[in-house]
Amino acid sequence: MKKPLTFLGLIVFMLALVSPTAAQSPTITFVNPPQNGLLELNVGESYTFEVQVTSDPAFNKAQLGLSQYYPGRSVFADGIVSARGGTSATLKLSITGKTPTDKLPGGVAPMTLVVGVRYQGGEVVSQSFEFNVRVK
Repeated sequence: MKKPLTFLGLIVFMLALVSPTAAQSPTITFVNPPQNGLLELNVGESYTFEVQVTSDPAFNKAQLGLSQYYPGRSVFADGIVSARGGTSATLKLSITGKTPTDKLPGGVAPMTLVVGVRYQGGEVVSQSFEFNVRVK
């Protein structure tokens, strides 16, 4: 009787070791993406991007940043916007037209909004949204 119970206990222990843990999967929604992937601004005009993050379980931190193919040209950006832990966050990041993009290849500046969500234990889930900006 003792041998089968020991064997069964050993199997349960081994299964617990190899059982995969489920990855966190927040819902990240780009609320107001540029129409057809192109945002048109005039010099001095601003646009605020809004991204909604929802998650169960709660996250420790959510961040939103802008990656520019031509950094420092065409637009000013707020930098990185972050929200402390919770199950929901609305992140807003503004850009302002700085100089015309007509001299850039294709007349546009490629950009990417990058969202990162960090969980307890250090796991990070990210998602990116690509678009072009034309400044007149």
